[in-house]
Amino acid sequence: MVFHVSVTFYQSCRYHYNVADSRLHQHVEKGNEDGLFISCVASAANLWALIMDAGTGFSSQVYELSAVFLHKDWIMEQWERNYYISSIAGANNGSSLVVMSKGTPYTQQSYKVSESFPFKWINKKWKEGFHVTSMTTAGSRWGVVMSRNAGFSDQVVELDFLYPSEGIHRRWESGYRITSMAATVDQAAFILSIPKRKTMDETQETLRTSAFPSTHVKEKWAKNLYIASICYGRTVC
Repeated sequence: MVFHVSVTFYQSCRYHYNVADSRLHQHVEKGNEDGLFISCVASAANLWALIMDAGTGFSSQVYELSAVFLHKDWIMEQWERNYYISSIAGANNGSSLVVMSKGTPYTQQSYKVSESFPFKWINKKWKEGFHVTSMTTAGSRWGVVMSRNAGFSDQVVELDFLYPSEGIHRRWESGYRITSMAATVDQAAFILSIPKRKTMDETQETLRTSAFPSTHVKEKWAKNLYIASICYGRTVC
């Protein structure tokens, strides 16, 4: 299997990987004590990877580790409390980790669980002013979160059986940047977006490795590149 990692310019970061369910809380609690919030989560072999960041802009955060893939009742309870989904990860055993935060720009959210990549639903939501802000998979199932006021002027999907290198490079040249990604053993999906507010020419790279790329990540930190998103998918034969 292969990790897909998107790295882009962010503030100080911390990562944990191969984290068992029982150890998740202590890593999150320690990060919170140090002023970090979860910016990104992923799962491989039913273990968790989490990226914690000082530059998220979040003011508060809650998370749930559930045996149910994207536990609807809990998510709706948090929406009532003005938390919005900021990151999700699904495991092969069907469980999921959902992170919801205050301090996001979002004003409304919708999500879908589907047995195949829900492109028709995404297309419908784009027309209603939503954009994809989080994605994950659990086994063959897809979970996609879309939000209003996500700060994007346009968004596209690159869906492929292998890493769609040509498509991603072509989108980068047009000003798009990877903002979400997820993969099953059969497919990898990359969401690329154009921000409404023009920022400095933001550098973005992708890494593909057969294990969590801790050495690569540290090398990129030295160049002010930090993890923006991560997913786990198939081995390229």
